Amino acid sequence: MYTILLAGAGNIGSRHLQGAKKSANDLDIWVYDLSEDALALSRERFEQIPENGVKQTHYVNALDDVPRHIDVAIVATGSKPRAAIVRQILDSREVKYMVLEKFLFGRVAEYAETKALLDQKGVKAWVNCPYRMFEGYKHLKGMLDAQAPLSVSFGNGGNWGLCCNAIHYIDIFLYLTGQEDYSVDLSGLENEVLDSKRPGYVELIGDLTVTTPRGDKLTLQTSKDGEFIQKIHMKNGAHAIEIDEAAGTITFDRNVFPLDFAFQSGLTGRLIDSLVESGTCDLSSFDKSSHYHIQFLTAVLPFINKIKGWSTDSCPIT
Repeated sequence: MYTILLAGAGNIGSRHLQGAKKSANDLDIWVYDLSEDALALSRERFEQIPENGVKQTHYVNALDDVPRHIDVAIVATGSKPRAAIVRQILDSREVKYMVLEKFLFGRVAEYAETKALLDQKGVKAWVNCPYRMFEGYKHLKGMLDAQAPLSVSFGNGGNWGLCCNAIHYIDIFLYLTGQEDYSVDLSGLENEVLDSKRPGYVELIGDLTVTTPRGDKLTLQTSKDGEFIQKIHMKNGAHAIEIDEAAGTITFDRNVFPLDFAFQSGLTGRLIDSLVESGTCDLSSFDKSSHYHIQFLTAVLPFINKIKGWSTDSCPIT
């Protein structure tokens, strides 16, 4: 039986817990959160999933109650306390593998600090931008013309959470292009900072463009109003590609194949199984994802500070 720690029992944490119940392995799961309401939500959602092997669950609001040895720790808190919680876990527990939710951290300094701690403790870590786990994207990568730049556009209406979710699309964009570096053009964004659905965090609206040195281009579009359509359009040389997230399909020219789209409740079990059985997974490593995050963070933070009249080094993206 493997010991799992889930730190953060709110919305995304409760979905991780549902997914963990679908693991093929027997698990001893410890759900840690200071909020009794969050723990109650996770307990309720866990019970909605059918029984699948042995899954022992414990709901605690003190890390001292958690076993000392942890096979997989999933940190699903908001970005503001995440670095401190990672340190709290690693200073008091022996962790083999760790998965961190995005947006990783709001302060640039926290990336180097956390990397040093992970290295010191010998912990392998990944960041949960899960599109890399979808078989459809793996298949699509093999079909693309690697010599031709890739152009991607997503979103043509609705406020789908640009700040919160941009890193998901940047991560899969860089996976498909094989690139690591990019520049961010914020000139298409509205000169306004909105409150996020999650208290204490912010959102932006408008058009944001990401470009790689070889000319690959990703355009993300949001607006206050309009209908949100879950479709991604791509151009790659002579190829036209449409990804319909709602339908779960990829159309490459006229050929249609499955995206293998799944919500977090359908992914975490697979993720845990991959880690405990092979010692690795399809997600971006902490080092790689940190590089992606920092490039985005250093572009967006000054933009938000200017609009809000702030001089902070912390960007409130959840």
